[in-house]
Amino acid sequence: MNELTKNYAATIARRLVLLNILFALVRPAMGAGASRALNAKLAAVPVCPALAAAAQTNQIPIGQFDSFSGTNLLHPGDSATVLITFVQKEKRLQWLLFFEAEAPDPLKPPQKKGMFVVNSGFGPPMKFESTRVAAKLRLLGPFAVTNMARPPKATETDAHFFLNQGFLGLGLDQSAALMARWSQTTNFAQAVTSKAIKAMNPTPAEQRAICATFPALFSYADIVQHTEGLEALFFKLVELPSVWSLVRNLGVKTDFSFGNGQPACAANPADWNLPASAPVYYFPWLMRLNDQPAMKVTLVVTTPRPPLLICGGVVGLLAENAGSEDIYMSMKLVSAKCQPDPAAKN
Repeated sequence: MNELTKNYAATIARRLVLLNILFALVRPAMGAGASRALNAKLAAVPVCPALAAAAQTNQIPIGQFDSFSGTNLLHPGDSATVLITFVQKEKRLQWLLFFEAEAPDPLKPPQKKGMFVVNSGFGPPMKFESTRVAAKLRLLGPFAVTNMARPPKATETDAHFFLNQGFLGLGLDQSAALMARWSQTTNFAQAVTSKAIKAMNPTPAEQRAICATFPALFSYADIVQHTEGLEALFFKLVELPSVWSLVRNLGVKTDFSFGNGQPACAANPADWNLPASAPVYYFPWLMRLNDQPAMKVTLVVTTPRPPLLICGGVVGLLAENAGSEDIYMSMKLVSAKCQPDPAAKN
């Protein structure tokens, strides 16, 4: 690998965490079409026996889902477990990602609140308050699902970081619901642009729901950034642009936009361990490098109420290589637990 390719790969890996692509708001991407059936790649994937045994040894919960609560705050002990399955043709590997809210360190000053401002072409700037909560994560894997001549050695990765409680609470469900409804109208069928959104005459609440998508995505990027190894998996899914594209664009131009050729649409709550009354949506996105499709992403989103606040209401994700249907990664929530509100005891 020459030096140019190495530098290019490093640039893409850094940008995969979305930290510098959240502001390319609403590029044309979503095509019209009927709601598709549940993709086989997003269907239930069992935890392989070796990974299940490792989870039990490390006391990581699987298959435990607490009931929805009325509070909208993270408490120490709130947790989520995510099953990650990476597929490259016939090879299948699995990891478990466990993250949990922690009590603040009494020896450190409290986290300061911040502000995130989203500008758009369809309404006034929107401000969102940032509130950070201490958290820890653990990643176990990889474990081979299929027979391999040289199975990889499983490792354990631990990290401490901060979850953005304010941004996680914004969620993606309201924006997904709007996109699903608007995609059924003639005026919104061809592409999601600021002009197309403005033509729908969105209410102030709808404008805010769309803008809230970006700080919400920012909070998920924090989790990816602090999970050693997960960023590298996303990199494997990227369809890289040509050398001529690099020369023409003087490097790499990245954007992340609504839609990946499919409209947002409703999902079946039962497929995601949710009650029948829970609103669930497939929310498609597309990552482009130098204006060329690089990775298709489909999020499965619902209301971010505890116990789902810690994951922002994202219960599933499918990331696909834009150039190969045989290379993809699925992430599915397999446990979500929340602790009682300490204030409720007083």
